[in-house]
Amino acid sequence: MRYIFWFMTLLLTPVFIVFTVANRDPVVIDFWPFEIQQALPFSLVVLACLLFGFVVGAFLMWLRFGAARARARQAQQRAAVLERELTNLKRSAAAHSPASAAGLPSAPPASTAADQTPRLPAAAGSP
Repeated sequence: MRYIFWFMTLLLTPVFIVFTVANRDPVVIDFWPFEIQQALPFSLVVLACLLFGFVVGAFLMWLRFGAARARARQAQQRAAVLERELTNLKRSAAAHSPASAAGLPSAPPASTAADQTPRLPAAAGSP
């Protein structure tokens, strides 16, 4: 993402510079209800309008994704609560196991010989 930013910056900077140099003629801006007139370079007016449009668009997108940010924040908080609960359950299970009472590490349950005996399929017609 950083490379895209620098690529776009290096690509657009000369364009803005050439545009600014080529459009230095003054333009009179009239702020109608206040009867104020201001002479500004054309390039400054155009670039200020572009910046204003960018800021308004960014603000509207920020508002639009506010609900998604809130849902993500709630999910993150819920995940933290569940992780703490899981950690507490693991601690309490380890504290109540018989192996931990004897000071031994817990082992998986022992299998019986019947569990290890291979089973053959039943013959057809046998009860």
